[in-house]
Amino acid sequence: MTKLLLYGASAALGLLSLFGSLTAQAAIDAKITFETEIPKAFVCGENSTIELSDRHFKDGRQSLHWSWTAPSTLRYNDFGELISSFRVKGAGIMLWIYNPVAADADLHFAFETPTGEIPYHFDFHLDFTGWRACWIKYNDMPGDHASQQISRLTISTPEGVASGELFLDRLTFARTKLHDQITPDQQIPDNNCHLTRALWHWARLWEWEQYEYDIPLQELTPEQKQQLDLVKSRIDAIVEANMSSTNYINGTIIPRALKTFGAAAIRRTADGGVIGAPLLSNDECNRPKGELRLDDIENMLNAFALNNYINRDKKYDDDFFLVMDHAIDQGFAFGHGNGTNHHYGYNVRKIYDAMWLMRDEIAARGKTDEYVRTLAYWSGLSETRHPYVYGRDELLDSWHTLLMPKLISALMLPTEAEQYRAMTGLSRWLSGSLDFTPGTIGGIKVDGTTFHHGGLYPAYSTGAFAMLGYYCKAVEGTDFVPTEQARRTLKLALLTMARYTNLRDWGIGIAGRHPLNKNGRIPDPDVNAFGYLAALGDLTGSGKGVDPELAGAYLRLKGTDKQLNARFKKEGVSEGATPSGFFVYNYGALGIHRRGDWMVTLKAYNSDVWCSEIYTRDNRYGRYQSYGTAPIIGSGSPVTAAESGFVQEGWDWNRMPGATTIHLPWELLDSPRPGTLMERNPERFSGASSLEGRNGILAFQFVERDYKNFTPGATARKSVFCFDNRLVFLGSGIDNDNTTYPTETTLFQLQLTDPGEQMEVGGEFYTDFPLHVTPDGDRIALADTKGNFYVVRNAAGTLHVLKQEQSAPNDKTRQLKKGNFATAYIDHGRAPKQAGYEYVVYVQPSNKEINRLLKKDEYQVIRRDNTAHVVKDLPTGITGYVCFEKYAGDGLVRGVTAETIVMERTAEDGTVVMSVCTPDLGITEKGYTTRQESQPLLKEVRLDGAWELTAENPAVECAPSDAGTLLKVTCRHGQPVEFHLIKK
Repeated sequence: MTKLLLYGASAALGLLSLFGSLTAQAAIDAKITFETEIPKAFVCGENSTIELSDRHFKDGRQSLHWSWTAPSTLRYNDFGELISSFRVKGAGIMLWIYNPVAADADLHFAFETPTGEIPYHFDFHLDFTGWRACWIKYNDMPGDHASQQISRLTISTPEGVASGELFLDRLTFARTKLHDQITPDQQIPDNNCHLTRALWHWARLWEWEQYEYDIPLQELTPEQKQQLDLVKSRIDAIVEANMSSTNYINGTIIPRALKTFGAAAIRRTADGGVIGAPLLSNDECNRPKGELRLDDIENMLNAFALNNYINRDKKYDDDFFLVMDHAIDQGFAFGHGNGTNHHYGYNVRKIYDAMWLMRDEIAARGKTDEYVRTLAYWSGLSETRHPYVYGRDELLDSWHTLLMPKLISALMLPTEAEQYRAMTGLSRWLSGSLDFTPGTIGGIKVDGTTFHHGGLYPAYSTGAFAMLGYYCKAVEGTDFVPTEQARRTLKLALLTMARYTNLRDWGIGIAGRHPLNKNGRIPDPDVNAFGYLAALGDLTGSGKGVDPELAGAYLRLKGTDKQLNARFKKEGVSEGATPSGFFVYNYGALGIHRRGDWMVTLKAYNSDVWCSEIYTRDNRYGRYQSYGTAPIIGSGSPVTAAESGFVQEGWDWNRMPGATTIHLPWELLDSPRPGTLMERNPERFSGASSLEGRNGILAFQFVERDYKNFTPGATARKSVFCFDNRLVFLGSGIDNDNTTYPTETTLFQLQLTDPGEQMEVGGEFYTDFPLHVTPDGDRIALADTKGNFYVVRNAAGTLHVLKQEQSAPNDKTRQLKKGNFATAYIDHGRAPKQAGYEYVVYVQPSNKEINRLLKKDEYQVIRRDNTAHVVKDLPTGITGYVCFEKYAGDGLVRGVTAETIVMERTAEDGTVVMSVCTPDLGITEKGYTTRQESQPLLKEVRLDGAWELTAENPAVECAPSDAGTLLKVTCRHGQPVEFHLIKK
């Protein structure tokens, strides 16, 4: 076992002050403090007194101490302060209350008018000890709300309690809207009752705590006890394996924890209590003031536990228990909502690892019941007392941050019978959650894509998959294995990720708010999840002891678990083949086209699929990520996005490969909103289709929205036809009124590893740097620096080919960085009217292919206008139709309803294979997310001649019509409907 280095001179000297060096989050400082005096607005009723006290504090070093004999009141009389708050929509009161002695009674708050009416009131339950937040919006309070002329707040002592004392701190009558994720809890269980959507999963802990198990406790058999022991031993291995990070062995973790611990001044008091720096939610915490967040608690507990476990050193054990007792006293406690605890899962995960490592010491000190009650509550384990409820949102966050805490909490319960029941409930709940989720809420979709924040989000799928993998590893061979159907669903999601990544990297179109950085690839733990799921059993019928498809993908992706590698070798499983074909994922308006070692990510957006996720500090310039982009990842050994030319330093955010964009200065391309922007397209018809799983099409139709710094009404109709290594790009209807900045269609933008890299343009070879060539002609051939060949036909604008040093801002910091890039784009000019383009990309062709292509094209553009784009590929015989409007033609396909993609190929025996698709998901409820199921959509295709289906297809109706055949095709989930036809 690696010994943890407790001190390192360079680490100790290099550490900055934990609190002073970190920028504060959006801290919420109390408007009314008790640091110097009691504000005159506070008036005690009879039988009570108030004073300043340093015995307990949540802000600064003092709080207001109220002692009383019932009945009594404490009033706050400041008409100006109260009325200013009540005038703000969504405002409310924010307060922290320390209770030394729990009481099954309620503190009563009443907001009164000058004439004594009480239009707003609420109760605050006192069955706790320690600090609790009291956050509630005025509109969530009971009362008739007939008046906002509030002149005073009266707090009344609880009925049935003869005397007591409370400490009040961090009092604010807000003048801004309170957080929408205020968390109902034991103190105010009916809080936050007027949301237009269901409460976020972070805010449902107290709701779930009311669940009762429908699984009875039972006396365990020896085998069941052995299963529990087996799972526990595997959790030991999982936690220990995750210690191998250099962060744990390079001497920084203990000094960092001790620095935090010392600055927080956590200590026990003479009366047996504990005191120290205030612990607050991320929203409220002001770190420069010395306040703590849950991740500070996590770091201290984790470091002290690792010192015990790795070094067999109990030096910091007392500090471990002191920190945990302080956290509970400060509100990391059973039943508490912390004001708002949204996203807390990201700050507590290693608390559970630490508690697991210290479980024997916890038991020895008699702390198991208290600690596990807290751990189980905050893990959301109580949700699993009932089966999973279909339509539950935000599953990726739950799996990622709280699945392992649930598992650890279940196995730390006091008795084995309770542990077994909890594991049974957890397994059942997890199996239920591993089902397809409806609409655009989080989870796994029927096409295998994984959703978070209302869209396909691989950067959040990783992490979630890793934890699901660890769960599979822990429960293998026990009663707690997920059901076969759950495993099949997870398998689909994992293999889908393997298909839209090459080798582990995905294209910029699906990067969410993490473009061109490390969050655009599959990490080791998520690759290992393929193997852990494979080890649960074969789902293919191969007869092997593991699933060969998952195991093969794990080996191809270079999984790192040595035991799995040996096991799969013993099972005779070899590295799986690299995915090849065209894959349709219209829950992401996404098509993936692959052959050999290369992959093209074809990305659009529509009324249900957002374009990109832009935050004020993330992906500021990512507006064009899904504007018909088509980056090629196919270079490097192993293949990576960076080796394929996609590197952020110097990257021109205006020039996404395949996209048609208005080239804006950085200040206009920057995020136009103070919060999040997830632009959706008013047009429904954007996405992909395929034929025989080998070739496919991306269709993209958009109208730019009326946002600040956008060009409202800018339009384009775009398509990409993919046949083997031939990609035909068509554009029409490119139209906008931006007379200041040019409109461009980018062919490629690739980082240069060497400024002298060779490029071919029009038969000439260039190594010059910088380079700017503007070739002309009806048919211009050029090659990029990654082995791809382009032929531009009839460009409605000037073709520019560049090699240059570029300066561009970082997507988070705006800091300008430089890089050398090769770029080609078509300049459509300013304010183009009905412009278009046609070009073809041959991906990594051989020299023989290039010589052939220089002479003639291997495709025919039959139509390219605002009604339809129609292309026939000569080598495959496939004809593809992108019908933006109702289409009429004179070939086999005589007519197609609007917003339909059709592909067809006639075989040598005269039969026709055809696919019909609309990328429209058939979702009529438009919003951030919706639980509405995808609705079936009917599309019609008229054929020349008399045809019939070779086999019955429930989605296709085939009937004679006039002199031909009418096909009525029912499409759903954006999936192509494929069938075969034969002449009558």
